Amino acid sequence: MSESRQHIETLEGLFEYQLEGIYDVETTLVSELDEMAMATTNDHLQSGFSKHRGETETHVERVERAFREYGVEPRRRNDAVVDALAKERRQFAGMVRDDDLKNLHLLDGAIKAERLEISSYESVLTVANRLDLDSDVTDPLEANLEEETETLRKLEGLSSGSEMTSLWDRLTGG
Repeated sequence: MSESRQHIETLEGLFEYQLEGIYDVETTLVSELDEMAMATTNDHLQSGFSKHRGETETHVERVERAFREYGVEPRRRNDAVVDALAKERRQFAGMVRDDDLKNLHLLDGAIKAERLEISSYESVLTVANRLDLDSDVTDPLEANLEEETETLRKLEGLSSGSEMTSLWDRLTGG
């Protein structure tokens, strides 16, 4: 991972900084999704995490393409937020014995990660638009944003679906 610059004084510098962070988030999530798929006991979550891992690999490739089209070699900057989400998942996994609680926590973590990604893509695209960057740079980022938004919608649907509702009922005595 690259070290972040000491000073960012231009929109171009901000764009690169944000893109480096997104690259780190997407790259980190590839391995995190593997671990989440292995940790869950819910078939729907396991399938969803595994499928989204493949999509996330495509997101990594698209971010790399945006870097290259911008004229910069792809590089990662440590993103503390995604690191904190991963740390939280590991910490909770060591504390919980109930599979249903673990599954609910994993689903919640996935929703948080999607919101992080969506916010990151919206921010970098705002800067890209202010810089009037070519669509060769922005199209891959916009495609990722669309897919992240769709994934969030699916996760939120799953969290309110009948299977998760029955988990909530069991846990709350409802």
